[in-house]
Amino acid sequence: MKIPSKFSIIALLITIFSLVSCSREETTKKINLLFIITDQHPLSCVGAYGNHVIKTPNIDELAQTGYLLENYYIAAFACSPSRASLLTGRYLHNHNVFNNNVRLDPTMPSLGTVLSQANYHTGYFGKAHLSGSMYVGREGGDGTDYMHESEPLDPVGDKIKDYWYYERVESDSGWMAKKVDGGLGEDFAQLGFQEWEGGWRQYKDWLLGHGQMEFAQMAGNHDALQSAPEGQHMYSKLGEKYHMATFFSERTQDFVKKHQDSDQPWAAVISFFGPHLPVAPPIPWDTLYALNEVPLPTNLTDSLKGKPRSQKKSELQYVLGQWNNDQYRDYIRRYWGYSSFIDAQIGAVLTTLKATNQWDNTLVVFTTDHGDMLTAHGMIYKLDSNGYEELFHVPTILRIPGSESTGIKIPQLTSSVDLLPTILAAMDIKIPSNIDGKSMLPIFKQSSEIHREAVFTELHGGRKDNKTIICRDQQYKYVYHWLSSDVDELYDLNSDPGEMNNLYLDENYYKVAENMRAKIIQWTEETGHRYSELIKQKDSRID
Repeated sequence: MKIPSKFSIIALLITIFSLVSCSREETTKKINLLFIITDQHPLSCVGAYGNHVIKTPNIDELAQTGYLLENYYIAAFACSPSRASLLTGRYLHNHNVFNNNVRLDPTMPSLGTVLSQANYHTGYFGKAHLSGSMYVGREGGDGTDYMHESEPLDPVGDKIKDYWYYERVESDSGWMAKKVDGGLGEDFAQLGFQEWEGGWRQYKDWLLGHGQMEFAQMAGNHDALQSAPEGQHMYSKLGEKYHMATFFSERTQDFVKKHQDSDQPWAAVISFFGPHLPVAPPIPWDTLYALNEVPLPTNLTDSLKGKPRSQKKSELQYVLGQWNNDQYRDYIRRYWGYSSFIDAQIGAVLTTLKATNQWDNTLVVFTTDHGDMLTAHGMIYKLDSNGYEELFHVPTILRIPGSESTGIKIPQLTSSVDLLPTILAAMDIKIPSNIDGKSMLPIFKQSSEIHREAVFTELHGGRKDNKTIICRDQQYKYVYHWLSSDVDELYDLNSDPGEMNNLYLDENYYKVAENMRAKIIQWTEETGHRYSELIKQKDSRID
């Protein structure tokens, strides 16, 4: 028998090693995705962004081991438009969800469809607000989510019916909304996700399964059964045990455990309905912070002189002069408490990731759809037709497996349309064509690069006086109310970070305002805005 030479043995070993290596590479599981979305979550309600009193240890841990975006802005407002931008990587005028309850075109590529096509197990747990009315069967149109009356009770089970959504209608004054039958509400799998648990039908069924008939007929989505009207101290009567945030956390944990041993990777979205109003965290989170721990914002007292008249119109939101300092502080501490409660629910999911040995193989993203005024400028909630930082500059953090990041802060201007391509690039998945966003991975690797010279946010509500485009560059912010005769806004964010002084009518800043407006017009043209010509027509009042 011929004895193999030393060289042939080595060659054979190399071949075997190569085959084994290739086999391992082919069977190596791709990274998972945990995408965490909160609702109406201000920057100041996350400890990692500089609040040294609030307790958000789980979100802070993501920041300590990942990338914290310091100047990240939403691309669209309010809930539905912003969420559509997050999931599609497109500006409002390119995904066409111009207002709440407008249905996102299910054929448009988005996070769920792309990942499902890439052979991921996908699950969505919580708020979507992209397929019509969230409060199906509740009287009063879309439901008054923060003032639920005891009668009539909500339908439950198969009695939930009469789904509807808004169609987009073209007009000579921008898009208008037309109510039509249909849509999926929050109740059925959509957006390309295979597994689905929403905050209406499924949450009510969960309450019924726990013997909570009364809660099931009165709570759901944002409605957490607050104990008192706004302006008074309130908490959720649901308690921690039956709160929808607990439900979504449990369901997400179940999903993570279910797919831990699968050869396929998974992607889960957990989308909380808080800390959005009603600002009623369950006991004991409502009093986690004492009133004397809460500082009032330096821009609380704002007469709104020289600013759009519309900002003073809503007594529900502009509460300056109606509330005393303790009411302001109580609102803020409840917001902090709600944020801490949600952080704890996030922590339960992260603990499950670690317990199932998936922490090091999961991309974790934390973001929100928009902020809350949180008493800045004497306002609470979210006020349309303005461009204040409290609403549009929001927290976003990414923890990427395999990166060497240890609490890196990214100072560049970034946009929510950039989140989808960044996630897909990090997961080595092809990015859909014709999107407006671009991956942020290059600036994660080289922090000196400029990502965007300016960021843009669009608000296109149904009324003529709340069609607004915001441009924010390295120094200035311009708020262009393009279909309103009301005054526009210009702020120098370097010298006036609280946005107290509108420079728009200051003759020393006419040229700055003109340049900022030109940037907006150029942006509408370059990104194919349907109403670009109409947007140009407002008299700039700058001679």
